[in-house]
Amino acid sequence: MSPGDLVLLRPLWLLALLPVALAALWLRRRAAGGGWERLVDPPLLRRMQALGLVGMGGAPRLAPFVLAALLALALAGPARLSASATAFAPMDPVVLILDLSPSITRGPALADAQAAAALVLQSAQGRPVGLMLYAADAYLASAPTSDAATLESLIAVLDAQTMPVQGSRPDIALASARDLFLREGHPGVGGVDLILISDGGGVSPPALEEAQRLAEAGARLWTLGLSSAPAEGAPPPDSEALASLAAAAGGAHAPASAPRPLLAQIEAARLTALARSERAAMAFDDLGRWLLLAALMPALALMRRRA
Repeated sequence: MSPGDLVLLRPLWLLALLPVALAALWLRRRAAGGGWERLVDPPLLRRMQALGLVGMGGAPRLAPFVLAALLALALAGPARLSASATAFAPMDPVVLILDLSPSITRGPALADAQAAAALVLQSAQGRPVGLMLYAADAYLASAPTSDAATLESLIAVLDAQTMPVQGSRPDIALASARDLFLREGHPGVGGVDLILISDGGGVSPPALEEAQRLAEAGARLWTLGLSSAPAEGAPPPDSEALASLAAAAGGAHAPASAPRPLLAQIEAARLTALARSERAAMAFDDLGRWLLLAALMPALALMRRRA
């Protein structure tokens, strides 16, 4: 989501548009079903309206509903990122969780994983990025940092000898990522985006349980699936398992070969969460005040002076 895109700070106010629309529809049907228009000749009706003896039709009749609709939209809080919003980026880090199991490191999938990880770094938009590696165990390779060059160099040298033990335990990686932000001195896991790059191996009920715990703590989990041919003797990639893992934590899944739509979705989810937080007033410019000025036009129509 770009700074020019709009979010709603108080979207529940949009529900007020429903009774406004129903009232406008009811009035329209009532007028069509019978009224002065059907009982009085048009020249006489216009004269009676000019004298204020009967209500006006057309736009003046719709003025109360236009006014109510504009007020509801204003209260919903359409807003866009303020110029100072970049100051909040370090408060919502990204953690790359990279699968280095043998099915990946001994085949062509490793290069695809490295390319996807590099693209995540390029799209961080000022957010600090951490790196966690896992196979049969999980290790924090780098705490969240804004120095993308350091992580790019680290990711580029990953190979089959990087991990000391073989296997595939994403549940341990997710648990370690949650524990990382629960340590003393960290603000907590809320607002963190975890991006798991894997072929889907090792996704099990414990991994799904860890994903649910992350969602309950306020984190978001996203998965990028590697679809390259696995190493000899390894099982085929399992994108459905990765999709279910992401869904368990309220995230989404995409192929690692085309991660840009998912990265845009991640940023949109972060800004939506920011708009719901107590930091929203400082991070967004509320445009509702301009809608209130627009509401003055139908309000003036309601306050017209009758002869």
